[in-house]
Amino acid sequence: MQLKTRFHSIKTRMTLGFLLINLLSLLVVLLISNQMFHKVIARDFVNVSNDAASRFSFRMNDYIEQIIQTSAPMAANAQFQEFLRGQQSLPEQTDAIEKEMRKFTAMNHPEVVGMFLMSTNNQMVSMNSFYYSKSVYYWQEPWISLAFDQDIQIIPTHLTNYPQQPKYAVFSLVLPVYYTATLDIIGRLVIDVLPKSIRASFGDIRIGETGYFFVISEDDTIIYHPNDEWLGLPRANTPLANLELKKGTGTFIQKWNNQNWLISVNKTNRMNWNVVSIVPQPELEVGARVVERSIIMAFLAVAIIIVTIIPLMTSRFVKPVLTLRNLMAKVSTGDLTVRAHLTKQQDEIQTLNLGFNQMVSRLDQLMTTVTDLQMKEMKLELRQKEALIRALQNQINPHLLYNTLGIIKSMAFLENVPRIETISRNLADVYRYTARFENEEVTLHEELEIMAKYLEIVKLRFPMSFLRTISVNEKFHDCLCMKLTLQPIVENAVKYAIEPNGGEGAIIVNAFEEGGDLILEIADNGKGIPVAQLEDIQAMLQKETENPNGIPSANGSLGLSNVHARLVLRYGQHYGIRVDSFPGQGTVVSIRLPFRK
Repeated sequence: MQLKTRFHSIKTRMTLGFLLINLLSLLVVLLISNQMFHKVIARDFVNVSNDAASRFSFRMNDYIEQIIQTSAPMAANAQFQEFLRGQQSLPEQTDAIEKEMRKFTAMNHPEVVGMFLMSTNNQMVSMNSFYYSKSVYYWQEPWISLAFDQDIQIIPTHLTNYPQQPKYAVFSLVLPVYYTATLDIIGRLVIDVLPKSIRASFGDIRIGETGYFFVISEDDTIIYHPNDEWLGLPRANTPLANLELKKGTGTFIQKWNNQNWLISVNKTNRMNWNVVSIVPQPELEVGARVVERSIIMAFLAVAIIIVTIIPLMTSRFVKPVLTLRNLMAKVSTGDLTVRAHLTKQQDEIQTLNLGFNQMVSRLDQLMTTVTDLQMKEMKLELRQKEALIRALQNQINPHLLYNTLGIIKSMAFLENVPRIETISRNLADVYRYTARFENEEVTLHEELEIMAKYLEIVKLRFPMSFLRTISVNEKFHDCLCMKLTLQPIVENAVKYAIEPNGGEGAIIVNAFEEGGDLILEIADNGKGIPVAQLEDIQAMLQKETENPNGIPSANGSLGLSNVHARLVLRYGQHYGIRVDSFPGQGTVVSIRLPFRK
């Protein structure tokens, strides 16, 4: 009876269960590792090889496309076109082409060691020297005798034979050049590139300790190998000649240099090159024995831990769990005052207790929070209604002002008073823009247009002394911004910087991009803002940033506070207005907006 009771105890069942699971796991892992380890090695090797080949193919295709795209404008250059279509070339013409090719290599691809422009009648310009810009000097280059084809041709790694220059192992891109008017082929552009990009395409991928990758072309020429001395050589002229590569792609084992090697051959898509992965087979099999020994040692260690620790751990775990269950039963009856006892031990049980206490406290807080949220929602609805009433009040009968301004403009036209006509027209446009409620966001071009009309009115008021400059690049005109963002700021600048000086002063508006945002700056050369007042303004803007839902400090007017609050509400706390002032020199107001078109 006592033995049966012990067998039904949690301690005994957990100890026997863990031992049984550990033993079964050992047997299963040993069985699978003995039967499948070699397959796993081969599969991982194939995956690494395929991944390296795919990465190489992708990066080389991308790299070649980049060269083709960056060189395309150069092939369409008028001087290049004139040279290829002409029967004779002038020294100044070839000199300009040489400079253009050197500029291309220096700014875009410094790994290019040679560039040649060749016409269909065998006229040639070399990037390296005017004196060697003749096809006779390059008769040994593999691209010299190619037909003028419409397709882009890629010549694998080969050794150059430039006159008076060392030999380089390069691969060549032969790009057809078309006449821009008729799209007929009038020549070709040859680019010889050092294979630095091939080495970079493999990155830090390694196979074992001594395994490596190399690339060969269809004619068995070595395009890439860790040993740079073999680049451009036929494989038959290197120690790789004894390596018998099967035709096509695949993975196989071959005896080479007195040991078995695991070899994988993959073909790239565009270049039609073969990427060969090679690693000694014994290097990959070392892990099998290590895994077997590790499994046995792990089983012994885990068995000892289970027999000695599990019985002690179960007693420690079961009691707190039962206590927590009783507390949860009380909570289910609606008692939110219960709390689990916490100790200094930072284990999972204490985490559960802490989570339980936080959950109960959170439930208690949520009941209070729901009431607060209902009150806030009612207040928000009330503020929205007040804002709607205020907006409707602002829309009451605006046609009276439009009609009056139209009459003033007509009378000014008839009386031949152009300044009054301009003022009335601009004022009507500004007011009509301000009173329009259908769009919350407008383009920067619209904002600048209304601001310019307002500044024109100010200019008519101070024709001799007021200057305004709007230097905003047209590429920013399509950017979106909040309506009435610029005009209130400019109006402040006129009020506090221009008018106190009798109209003498300047306002400059510009824009630039910074960190993915659009920055608008309104600068004036007034007397600046006193330090104490500037600190008050900055504190006010900071308050609006932290609480944009509050009532604006500027009593609802379209001033700094109103514009800043609207920007924060619309775009977030990262955006808004910043004021910098320099006493005696002027003030700069910066407006940060998200860069969106």
